Amino acid sequence: MACDCGRCRQHYKTLGFAFGIPEEAELQEAYRESIKQWNPDLYQDYASLRADAEEHYKQIQIAYRELKEHNGSAEETAETSSPESDFVKPENAPSSPPSISFNGAPGCLVGPQFTSGVEEIIARHLGKADTAVAIVDISGAPSHSANYAHFFLLSSRGIMVRDIRNIVSLLWYKDLGEVNLIDKRKGGKLSFSQRLAESISGSQHNYSLQINKSDGSRYFSFTDQVDDSVKEVIYNFILRQKNQAQR
Repeated sequence: MACDCGRCRQHYKTLGFAFGIPEEAELQEAYRESIKQWNPDLYQDYASLRADAEEHYKQIQIAYRELKEHNGSAEETAETSSPESDFVKPENAPSSPPSISFNGAPGCLVGPQFTSGVEEIIARHLGKADTAVAIVDISGAPSHSANYAHFFLLSSRGIMVRDIRNIVSLLWYKDLGEVNLIDKRKGGKLSFSQRLAESISGSQHNYSLQINKSDGSRYFSFTDQVDDSVKEVIYNFILRQKNQAQR
């Protein structure tokens, strides 16, 4: 693979190469991983996510086919390396999810110590698309009544959120943009309203955690949903996963 025309560069980006020109072996591997990740069958129970997966899946096929045709390689085409022959379900992949600990913080659970109710939520929303690592209740309910109706889910390969509008969204670590942990205090001090809210709740909300997509748009923000200690754990975990996924 040697072409550096505008069309090829766009195809490289579709397959996950933001910079440089990949070798043919790298391109084939990126294609296989991409069709595994975006196979629409993984999202058959989630209409909003399936449409996005189908579009990604189609663009991946187009990008790979046109790159192969444009560069005149007949060793392996999209037809001989079809999604059906390459697709391996995630449960057959290595089962060593990344480690994380919230040190017993309320509203936070880490696998495999999920409750039966959380296991049902994970099965319904994440399905076979990935392996759940941890879940955080973001409903703002007291810790003793956390039911994870609204949640922030960390998996081996990405993030899933069900927000207060009951909209479920998924973002892979490789598609993450900037992740910022921002001090909300002015001059190192909280405002009166912030101090009052903290004294009433008994929780620390000095920081805001902002998670952005690679295109610069906002994916999700933590403000007062969870304690600062939880935000810090999530921040460090996401950065680690992002760096690994985007190498």
